[in-house]
Amino acid sequence: MWSTVGGSGTVIKRNLGYIAAAAAVFVFGGVIGALYSEQLMAVVKPTLEKLATIAEKTQAADSVWYTSQVIFFNNLTASAMMVLFGCLLAIPTVLALFTNGMVIGVLFAQLDGQGTASAWDLLVYGLLPHGIFELPAIVFAAALGIKLGTVLLVPLKGKKRLESFGFVWLEVVKSAWVVLALLLVAAAVEGAVTPMLLEKYVLQVG
Repeated sequence: MWSTVGGSGTVIKRNLGYIAAAAAVFVFGGVIGALYSEQLMAVVKPTLEKLATIAEKTQAADSVWYTSQVIFFNNLTASAMMVLFGCLLAIPTVLALFTNGMVIGVLFAQLDGQGTASAWDLLVYGLLPHGIFELPAIVFAAALGIKLGTVLLVPLKGKKRLESFGFVWLEVVKSAWVVLALLLVAAAVEGAVTPMLLEKYVLQVG
């Protein structure tokens, strides 16, 4: 079965449908969060407080290496959980993906509403530089998690349920390096580049 899985590129191409579905869930969560930020603030507050705590710790350390390390392991844990949650019929994976999108939507809507910076500036300078690496990694991990749960209900063509489940796990193993690489680059950019861009183009505005 190992040889039939193919390389990481083959795994990605084979799962474009799942990747698109996972991306749609994330985007939908972001849209809902932005549209109903006031109503959803209480729901996402614990997550925002956790992020604030992490930010305070990294700022206190004043070390790009430490900041990047914290960000990397936090995102790696999130990605791993996205995959593992797939064993529970992917329901927790979908909910976690939707919630992550919702948190970003709420955060951007609230910050934009304060008038200190536009949502566009926050997107371009605060999220995009590292997000182009981080979000694909998380979405891809979630896509494989969703597939894990799906094949437990509807096996892959020509395979039994357990064979399908094992096949998807081999896909996870073969493509794990892609997620790791993207998260490493994202953490380095978020730790070193994003703060400088925010300081220069967002925090100094006004």
